[in-house]
Amino acid sequence: MNHAAQSPLAGLTVDAINRHLEERHDGMMMTYPMDMEVIAECRERIRRLVNAGDARQIAFIGNTSEGLNKVTSGLDWNEGDEIILNSIEFPSNVLPYRKLESIGVRCIFVDAGDGTVPVERIEKAITPKTRMVALSAVQFLSGYRSDMEAVGALCRKHGILFVVDGIQAAGVVPVDVQKWGVDAFAAGGLKWLMAPMGIGFLYLSPRLCEEMNTPDPGWLSVEEPWDLLNYHQPLRTDAGRYEGGVTNIPGIYGLNASLGLLLDTGIDAVFSRITTCNRLLRNRMEEYGLKLYGSDHRDHESGIVTFTLPDNLANDDTEQMYRKENIYLSIRDGKLRISPHGYNTPDEIEHVIETTAAMLARGKSTTS
Repeated sequence: MNHAAQSPLAGLTVDAINRHLEERHDGMMMTYPMDMEVIAECRERIRRLVNAGDARQIAFIGNTSEGLNKVTSGLDWNEGDEIILNSIEFPSNVLPYRKLESIGVRCIFVDAGDGTVPVERIEKAITPKTRMVALSAVQFLSGYRSDMEAVGALCRKHGILFVVDGIQAAGVVPVDVQKWGVDAFAAGGLKWLMAPMGIGFLYLSPRLCEEMNTPDPGWLSVEEPWDLLNYHQPLRTDAGRYEGGVTNIPGIYGLNASLGLLLDTGIDAVFSRITTCNRLLRNRMEEYGLKLYGSDHRDHESGIVTFTLPDNLANDDTEQMYRKENIYLSIRDGKLRISPHGYNTPDEIEHVIETTAAMLARGKSTTS
C-alpha cells in the first residue's frame, strides 16, 4: 500500500537482474550484445508507456532529480525568466529550478494548500516573463492528477516549456506526452514501475532537444562512439546524447522486465483496478470521519488517496502500528497516504480499513 514511496520488485524483475549478474559472475564479460538488445527493448517499451513519437527521444537516467537537472542545466537562461511551480511539489521538482535563482531566474509558486493544482491557477500566474511550467503529473502527497492536456495546451498557447515530474504517474495512470504537449518528462523506476532504485528515464520533445545544450557530454554522447580517437565528431541530436557514459545496466534489465509485465497487463487495466480500490478506501474512510485531502473528482484520480489524520494519530507511531498489521503505507505531513497497485486485492483494502477503524476507536478512547 506504499507504492508512492517504493514498490516491491516483481519476481520476474528479480530474475532478470539475477540472470544478468550471474552471467557476469560466471565470466561472461562480453554480455555487450545482449545488453544492447535489452537496452533497445527497454527504450522501446518506455516509448510505448508514454506514447513518445520515437524511442530516440528517451534517455536513461538514475532518478527523477537527475533528469530534471539535465533539463535546467541544458537551457540558456536570462535574468528575469520565470518558472511556475506550486506549493505542494516534491523537492525533486523544486530544487533543480531554485538553483537558477542565483542567476536571476524567478520561481513563482502557485498556492496549492488544498492539495489541488487547477489549470486556472497556473494560468493566472503566467506573465510575459514566464519561460516554463514545471508540474508533477500526480502530486506526491495529495495524489491530485492535473489536467495535463489542458496545461500543455496553455503552455503551447503562450510559447512556454512544459516540464513534468512523472514519477507518480508512470506505471499507474495512462501517459501521453504527445497529447499532453510535454517537452520533458522524467521518472524514476522505483515506485509504480516496480523497478530497482537507480534507474529511470527522461523523455525530451524534439523541440526541447534542439533547444538544449549538453552540459555533461561523455563518450556515448557522440554520433559514432566507437570511433574513439575522433574527438571532433558531432554530438547526437537525440536524447541519447545525455547518456554520457555506461548507465545502470542491471537496473535496465530490471526495468525492462517490469515494463513488460505492466504493458502486457495494460496500463488502462492497472489504473481501473487501482481506482476501484481507492474509491472503496475513500468511501469507507470518510464513514469513519477521515477527511480526504485533495480532490474526489474522477478526472483527478491517481494511485494515491490521502486523508487528514486526527492530531493524536498524525505521527510515526501510527505508521508503526500499521506495520504490526503487515500494512505498509506512509504518514506525510500529518496525513495518511495510501497507494495500492494493480495487484492489491479487495481483501487487503478491507484489512487497511478495519485496521484504521480500530486505531481511530482507540484514539478516541484515549482522548475522552
